[in-house]
Amino acid sequence: MRKRMRRYYHGPVIKKTRTKVQFADLPDDLLSTVLSKLPLKEAARTVILSSKWNNVWRVCPKLRFDGFTVCSDSVFGGEQYTQKFIDNVNAVMQKHQCMVVEELVIKFGFDHRVLDHINTWVAFAVSSRMESLALDLVPASSPGRTDQYRLPVELLDDGCIFRLRHLQLSFACLELPPQFSGFPNLRTLDLHLLRVTRNDLQDMLSNCINLEWFSMVRCHLNDELTVARPLSNLRYLRVAHCKITRIVLHAVELKTSLFYGRLYPIDLGHTPKLKHTFLNTYSLLTVEHALTVLPKVLPSVQDLTLHAHFTLKMPLLMENPCKFSQLKYLHLKLSIGHREAGNILSLASFLRAAPSVEKLEMHFSVLAFAHCVSEPIKSLPRCPHSYLKNLRITGFSGTTGQLEFLVHVVENAPALKILTIKGADSSGCDLDNEGKRRFTLKFRENWRENTFMG
Repeated sequence: MRKRMRRYYHGPVIKKTRTKVQFADLPDDLLSTVLSKLPLKEAARTVILSSKWNNVWRVCPKLRFDGFTVCSDSVFGGEQYTQKFIDNVNAVMQKHQCMVVEELVIKFGFDHRVLDHINTWVAFAVSSRMESLALDLVPASSPGRTDQYRLPVELLDDGCIFRLRHLQLSFACLELPPQFSGFPNLRTLDLHLLRVTRNDLQDMLSNCINLEWFSMVRCHLNDELTVARPLSNLRYLRVAHCKITRIVLHAVELKTSLFYGRLYPIDLGHTPKLKHTFLNTYSLLTVEHALTVLPKVLPSVQDLTLHAHFTLKMPLLMENPCKFSQLKYLHLKLSIGHREAGNILSLASFLRAAPSVEKLEMHFSVLAFAHCVSEPIKSLPRCPHSYLKNLRITGFSGTTGQLEFLVHVVENAPALKILTIKGADSSGCDLDNEGKRRFTLKFRENWRENTFMG
């Protein structure tokens, strides 16, 4: 009987290893993209990694110059500091001659010694087919200064005006020439400490038909802002600390709006997609005004944050036909004087005006004494908040008004799943560990006496 011979084949053993890829092996276009994410000073330092990088960083299409980065080893604000910044920017731009520069960012406290140089840099970027310009020239001490940098709009030729996608102007003055046609392809406009007339700003915005993101901070018009043409692509709007009397614009695609400062009339037109609104006002606000005006201005808002100083001198519960019909999340940060502390229960009107709210956050800043167990508490007629699932209260110092509000909400929220209460002392400051222990004991005592036994 013939035996079968088994044959064993021993092939070469193949060991799998990771391929080592060096940065220097990457194609130039990818290297350029990597370098464009770095500060210019760091990009320049990469030449020590490879001789190949010596030329690649110089063709980076995004030039960002920050005084703190470029002049980090010089005394801030001195003549040497300014001169070093000028020399560094000029040197880099000299190496970018005849190259495309997509973005130019200058972040340097405005100094008249750099005025002519800034004009030269802007002219260079215009000739290099710039698409994004950011001039952040806010000086270290800007209050009261009126010598803002004047942007020479005449340097922006028709090609640049058409190409420009992003524009940021901080501590600048904008004077538009007659018949200015605007920036037809501008996507983002960021204005800070800009000196501009009402008419110039209105004309510019009316001609930015593709604008998606607009912010103006500390731009004092001392007048109203009315944009004649619809901003049909605007999705984000921020207006902060501006001396302005009224805003009228139409932005049907608006999704997020933020307003800081004094209260003034706002008309955003039909905004069915407006979901998020943040309102921080230092004007004294009443519940009547808030619940009469805001639902009309923000009928479709789903997420509303309101920071305000409130005066509570109204009937306990406000009957109002205006509703936040779509509101799901309501965050109220309230400063309440000691004279109004006894009327906190009237804030339940916010819940009545928002029948679909699911999460309520209340942050109190109240100067008042804690509730005494023997003191009676007020109550309101039953008003179910059927969708409320999450209630969070901070700055809770156990005042009578706070306790009344808490009892009302909990008793009228059958779907409530999460209740969070963060205590505070009588001045509104956070509690230490001992304070938290005492607060918990006191809270349980008040709750037991006023709810389960009342």
